[in-house]
Amino acid sequence: MNINRKEPKKLNFIFGMLLVIGSSIGAGIFFKSKAVLDFNNSSVIMSGISWTIASVIIIMMSFSLVGISAKSKGELSFVGWSRSFNSWMTYQMSKNFAFYINLTLTYFFMPLFALMSIQDGLIAFNISPSFNTSFDWLIWMIFLLIIVVYLILSAGLSIKIANIQNTITLVIKLIAILMSIVIALVFFFEKRNEVNINYLPKYNFDIKNTLHSYAFIPGLGVCLSWAGIFFAYDGFYVSTGIEKDLKKPESTPKILLFGLTIVTIIHLIMAISMSLNGRGDFKEYLEFLAEKNLAWVFGLINIFIGIGVLGIVNGFCILIPRFIEELIKEKEIPFWDKFIHKINSKKPVVGVIYSLVSIPIVIILFIIGSLLYPKTTDEFFNNYGSGMSNVYNFANLLSDWVSLIIFGFIATACYGYAKSLDKNKKILKIMNYFIVFIIYFAIFANLISVFVDLSLYIYQLHNNLVNIDVNILQSKINGYIISIFILIIMILIMLVPVILKQMKNKK
Repeated sequence: MNINRKEPKKLNFIFGMLLVIGSSIGAGIFFKSKAVLDFNNSSVIMSGISWTIASVIIIMMSFSLVGISAKSKGELSFVGWSRSFNSWMTYQMSKNFAFYINLTLTYFFMPLFALMSIQDGLIAFNISPSFNTSFDWLIWMIFLLIIVVYLILSAGLSIKIANIQNTITLVIKLIAILMSIVIALVFFFEKRNEVNINYLPKYNFDIKNTLHSYAFIPGLGVCLSWAGIFFAYDGFYVSTGIEKDLKKPESTPKILLFGLTIVTIIHLIMAISMSLNGRGDFKEYLEFLAEKNLAWVFGLINIFIGIGVLGIVNGFCILIPRFIEELIKEKEIPFWDKFIHKINSKKPVVGVIYSLVSIPIVIILFIIGSLLYPKTTDEFFNNYGSGMSNVYNFANLLSDWVSLIIFGFIATACYGYAKSLDKNKKILKIMNYFIVFIIYFAIFANLISVFVDLSLYIYQLHNNLVNIDVNILQSKINGYIISIFILIIMILIMLVPVILKQMKNKK
């Protein structure tokens, strides 16, 4: 009997680069652009500065990753970088975060962001995204789980299918981006005298009459907005986990460099386009298109954006099974001893099984978000079906912390890499230290702002000098408290297993 199997088809340089682009564009640029403008007090100039600085950091980081990924072989992505350039504890914490937190949350909030855009598209076509039941969230959850399971099986088991899906979603995504830019330019030239665009920020230095720290601390909004911008690049590290699927694995660093540079250019163009309506949100163009009986164009673009975000999920479904199998080889996750001899380097079946096991946790997160997460009073997501408002707010909360933590670990790897460089590579050293400073400054600013803003809301709850509904104030306070609680839980999940492992090793 012939037991030889046909070697899976490998990706060339171009398709590898397309995977980087497809895995990086689609979520943050559409969902976080409004937040970036809000953090900068609606200032287009400050918003542009935020995007520019963050984009420069990302490109500088891509230069660093050329060296980092070249010295860190394997499928572990940023976890592998921590192992190569940081302490054992940092490596263990990054591994715990990636396996116990990021793996499941990716299958939770990324498909939700895709669904949000698709629902916006349905609304533009005058199709209600609500099923008019008390359990709409459950219906949408089943729909998303079917898609996630399909992507895990298809992209996880076949790099050829994954590549086809990535190419299709990338083309659709680029069409949506191009159409968005054209609409933004037409809108600006037709409505430029009606649009209230703030070029410079306006600060309110009367702390007693403000609700947010960025409203009275000049420049803070620039730092706070970086979390959302980093989220726009959240999937870029996917490509470092597919070295074995490339015809030339040694080309991975260059694929990262060129891919991220193209992504950055697209992001900057999109950021400018989103700011031309004065609010930074593509949804603002719906009324403009409706006046011309072109609301269907808005609907089509949003559906395309949703499909594009699924391209990011597709990229993660390539990485995660391979990442899991690498951890099994390293004997780093539960039940490794039962599966280590069943790993097939050509097809990550074991990794796919582990991925599917995480689905029940995704279901639990949906239940927590829809039924247990406190209902907010801003009603921003109320048209999306019963329970969906809570789920979307819950997902938004989780995505910001996840993005900051991932980039924190990447910055830590850059620091370790800088320390390992020879003295004659002074410019590269300085560049890496600058990356570390900016990212950790952004993390620190976001942490401090949560506590400052919470204090401001509590103050207003008791004094209400800004004349805001008490229920809104209370819902915001609940949101901040839950945000802090979730961050603490994430830190414990990362840290406690490491401490227990250290204690066990000492015995």
